[in-house]
Amino acid sequence: MSKILVVDDEPSICWGLSRLAESLGHQVQVASSAEQGVTLAAEFHPDVIVLDVRLPGVDGLTAMKLFRRLSEQTPIIVITAFGDLKTAVTAVEQGAFEYILKPFDLHEIRTAIERALRRTPPGASAATIAASSAGVEGMLGCSPAMQVAFKRIALAAASEAAVLLTGESGVGKELAALAMHRHSPRATGPFVAVNMAALSANLAEAELFGHVEGAFTGATQTRRGLLAQANGGTLFIDEVAEIPPSIQVKLLRALDQGEILPVGADRPVKTEFRVVSATHQDLHQLVDRGEFRHDLFYRLCTFEISLPPLRDRPQDVPLLANYFAGQFGNGRAVLAQETIDELLRRPWYGNVRELRKAIEHALVLARSGSVLPSHLPAPLPSFQSSSSPKTAEGRLNEAVTELAQSLLKNPELNGDVYDRFLQVVEKPLLTTALSQSGNQCAPAARVLGLHRTTLKRKLDQHGIADGGAE
Repeated sequence: MSKILVVDDEPSICWGLSRLAESLGHQVQVASSAEQGVTLAAEFHPDVIVLDVRLPGVDGLTAMKLFRRLSEQTPIIVITAFGDLKTAVTAVEQGAFEYILKPFDLHEIRTAIERALRRTPPGASAATIAASSAGVEGMLGCSPAMQVAFKRIALAAASEAAVLLTGESGVGKELAALAMHRHSPRATGPFVAVNMAALSANLAEAELFGHVEGAFTGATQTRRGLLAQANGGTLFIDEVAEIPPSIQVKLLRALDQGEILPVGADRPVKTEFRVVSATHQDLHQLVDRGEFRHDLFYRLCTFEISLPPLRDRPQDVPLLANYFAGQFGNGRAVLAQETIDELLRRPWYGNVRELRKAIEHALVLARSGSVLPSHLPAPLPSFQSSSSPKTAEGRLNEAVTELAQSLLKNPELNGDVYDRFLQVVEKPLLTTALSQSGNQCAPAARVLGLHRTTLKRKLDQHGIADGGAE
């Protein structure tokens, strides 16, 4: 039987966790404050501590230091309903075994307790994070989705794992990368960012790997590449899906070997850095289509963090808007309630970047005092078709449109375009339906909504063999 100490000022949480722990055969003590919890811990010697962040008197994060004085070995599971990036980072920095967001289900907390009891953390298990206490500009959010993101950023910051940040343009992927760097053991090293979409294929190699004098026309002096400049720090590769195939091979070798070969050089240069990459595209699909190397994908994506679009976390809009108003308005501008209401109605296809632009625009017109809805710029149209990963239906629509244009331009097909078009697009559908139905005509016909004899006739027309008698 193990001993579990629950420190939370919510009676319902204490009751629920007590019943859970007792059902698992453990002994439980409950405290409603950090001070009471520390006193109990000194007598009770718990094997696991479940600790809330917001407590009357001493807060949970401060209390972690007090519990650590009693025992460096006891796993502490931190729970909170008010997570943010600073809270998550501090919890990890002080050696939290797990960081769980309220509301949580019993399975989640049970799993955490069982894992904590199976593992006795070594004395040095607390993550060593060389980080400043300053926040990262614009990395704000009180929504559950952002609290989850903050937790994953904090956990990733304490490791050396390669991280892939995904999400639409404007959600703050570079801010997340910078947060991981500032709260990591590499915080004193350089943070080097490169946007692959801004580099042509010809320039990418020289920018990333550097070059020696005379390596190519215009190379009048030796230049260190970005990978060398990131030595000892973090390399942030934005729009990683845009890396040219020829560079993908060379980057993979650099990451595996810890050395680079500048353009025109005859000996490699050692460099060691942590890589964080980002994309708004679906790298999994690009790998499946052979447009991105699978071995490089696995090298870059040890840990993935998805940042939600602003329209999926509307409760963060007032928080961000007031932050930007305070930042750009020097504390003199105030957002009227009707302005907040208008901001909440907008879809924010450009995400946080669009919101920031809107507040800056409004402050120019309002100058000082109250910011009204009339000061806001007109809402921007959706740019999702160009910035978001294309769905299979979207890619098919493009291909079908291209096929239709090609057929309609062919004078030899005059009067026969429709039949030729159907021949091309119908055959893959029938073949796939038949394959997924075990090569049997009847179930395939039911899925397609066709009569079995109609389907068999079409299969014959296309020369597709079915499974015969059923």
